[in-house]
Amino acid sequence: IEFEKYNSNGTNESSIDKMKHILYVALNSELTQRQRQCLELFYYKNMKKYEIADMLSISPSTVSRHIKAAEKKLRGVSKYC
Repeated sequence: IEFEKYNSNGTNESSIDKMKHILYVALNSELTQRQRQCLELFYYKNMKKYEIADMLSISPSTVSRHIKAAEKKLRGVSKYC
């Protein structure tokens, strides 16, 4: 998952850019590879959990656990923004 690089210009847009940068760093440093895969496939590719499970050779409940764990970590990071 890629976001544009952080570019502060002193406007509301800079707040959005800052949040994107923080989320980008969190996605790449706080989440496991599997959590990132599940999030990307679920939210950005709009795949169903059972489709992700088939693709990754894991159970749908494991996909759900990865997504929930990733969301929890990202919520924790966003509290510090």
